[in-house]
Amino acid sequence: MAIVVSSDVLMELGLSSGATAEEIAVVASCIKRAEGAIKRFLHYDPSSKSRTEYYPQQDIRSSGDGMWEVNDTEAYIRSLSGASTNELQLQCIPVRSIESLYIDYDGRSGTKDGAFSEDCLKIEGVDYWANFDQLDSSGDKVCMDGILRSQGLWPTTPGCVKVIYTAGYTADELQGNDDTIDASPIWEVALDEACRRVRKMFSLKKNARVGFVPGVLVSENLGDYSYSIDAASAKQTASESDLLSSSKEKLMSFLNFGSCLGG
Repeated sequence: MAIVVSSDVLMELGLSSGATAEEIAVVASCIKRAEGAIKRFLHYDPSSKSRTEYYPQQDIRSSGDGMWEVNDTEAYIRSLSGASTNELQLQCIPVRSIESLYIDYDGRSGTKDGAFSEDCLKIEGVDYWANFDQLDSSGDKVCMDGILRSQGLWPTTPGCVKVIYTAGYTADELQGNDDTIDASPIWEVALDEACRRVRKMFSLKKNARVGFVPGVLVSENLGDYSYSIDAASAKQTASESDLLSSSKEKLMSFLNFGSCLGG
């Protein structure tokens, strides 16, 4: 699910009717770039969808213990998995539901034949539970911090936990139409950043009369066509940064700090 759609950007640019095929294509490309920048800053995709991920993603074992294993041709030592915490930080937030969770101490991120079989399936509410802290407008539980708690301690062998879950914000929440959860700053940043990229692309055209200029017009003359623009807005449009500082400020409250810090 895209955060903004082409019609949103075309309307913001004053092109809601009569947009050319080139303009529509440019808008679509700029939306992808803007949303990619938002995902890189947040370190997750804020749109609601199902995801499959493997945890832990870092080796945080403190024990050097191991055990010998053998096959037909060789013997090797496999480190034993320890455990250090009863909290598992998921990458994407907010968590809406957990479809399934498996623990396979030799799962190897799903690369081994037979890994994460049904025997490894854990029971929600018995073996683990999400840190649900509120209800959404439909009355469904929401875990805003993305933390899963366990009965006992989570293993620390990388890739031995497989989680299939749904996380992110709905279209109504992103557009500010929800009565409970307001994620509209993400939508606003996506719109502003997409429009900035569109203006920048068209400002590179030699003929400014195509309808786009690199900033806000402050004067315009028809005879021997000329115009002048606001310097501050032109500088903002031409910025080479992935996201403007004002955009980053709006997104700060949606960062998953636990994931960013390697939790």
